[in-house]
Amino acid sequence: MKKHFLLALFLLPAALFAQNVDSIFSETIRTVVFTGGGTASSGDGGNLPVGELGYSQFLLVFDDMSGDFHNFMYTIEQCDRDWKPSKLDRLEYLEGLSEDRITIFQNSQATNIGYVNYRLSVPNDIMRLSKSGNYILKIYEDDAAKTPVLTRRFIVVEPTPLSILTEFAQPLATNYNTHHEIYFRLDPKTFRIQNPMNDIRCTVLQNGRWDIARTSLPPQYVMGDKIVYEQRDSVTFWAGKEWRYVDLRPTRFRTERMKSIDQGDETWEVTLLTDLDRSREPYLIYPDLNGGFFIETQDYRNQNPNHNTQSDYVNCHFSLRKDEPFENADVYLFGKMTDWKIDPRFKMTYDERHIRYEGTAQLKQGFYNYQYLVVRHKPQRYETHLDFSALEGDWFAAENEYQIIVYYRPFGARYDRVIGFQKIQSNRK
Repeated sequence: MKKHFLLALFLLPAALFAQNVDSIFSETIRTVVFTGGGTASSGDGGNLPVGELGYSQFLLVFDDMSGDFHNFMYTIEQCDRDWKPSKLDRLEYLEGLSEDRITIFQNSQATNIGYVNYRLSVPNDIMRLSKSGNYILKIYEDDAAKTPVLTRRFIVVEPTPLSILTEFAQPLATNYNTHHEIYFRLDPKTFRIQNPMNDIRCTVLQNGRWDIARTSLPPQYVMGDKIVYEQRDSVTFWAGKEWRYVDLRPTRFRTERMKSIDQGDETWEVTLLTDLDRSREPYLIYPDLNGGFFIETQDYRNQNPNHNTQSDYVNCHFSLRKDEPFENADVYLFGKMTDWKIDPRFKMTYDERHIRYEGTAQLKQGFYNYQYLVVRHKPQRYETHLDFSALEGDWFAAENEYQIIVYYRPFGARYDRVIGFQKIQSNRK
């Protein structure tokens, strides 16, 4: 059995619609990092920006490669559980201004490739949130058209007493070694929910990824004061394996997976060791970032560098050994560094002479997780399948982080409240 996700041209699943919320609309915007949040009970959400109402703050950092300073503006929009605009007016969930300018920015320092680094924290003294829910942070140019630059989603949770009890189940025989299955129960405690079968919906994500999220899940049944999600094959995910990685923090010496590093005409050229198809290779245990990345430079040994402005951009050359190219399919690098999307900048090409796929990505110094995604085409049916297993494989023992979000909309309410959040790890090492 192979892992496929169907992308029909005319009918998009909810998870794919949600995936399009996090987007970069400008070719000059690079290395978008959106972090922070955290709840009093659960800590941060890993790759998922989630925080507690009235307590948490989120940090957005990104680079503009155009070489000029821009008047970037920002606003916050509330959404329902499916990431469509909510029915509330902004005055009903925003306190203070409804839009403002990004005022913290700085030129890169001592880098081969110049850029301007921008920083923004939300909520802040100028723009505060009064309600829980799904939110989109929108960045746009200060012009008549309000040209969008990028969007990032985040989630604000109410500090309710609701708790989430979780466990991992072994999937049925056909998925026994390749999938993770999650059972959970909601315990509202003193939080009164009148009609949980109609008012409660949950979303479950793997490693903060909305492209494969299980969304708007209704309860299976209510047992006493517990709301139960324990239906077989209801909340299952392909397990994958630990992510491939590359350490680009130093440019003065080679790290573990570097074949060579050379000073090019404009920047450093890093060539990695050739990767292999590991779909049928034994599972290996090692720590990873669950597909994520972080920015850091190690080129300033005796100083305390500003990693956001002193990390350089390098050209990183990837290669993947493959005796023959895939038929009617393309290969892409994939991970949080590609915004969990098919990005043309990360497409690989097949080199018949060297019998391998090759690709180059311009990346800011840091530590990156990645994998190879096979995009299969069926032109006659106007379909594309995303095959995450073809070059990576799946194994039940893999460690992944799962996030559970609890949405509550009682009868007559005009927006989805978020009353619970929990993150758990499978097979934690």
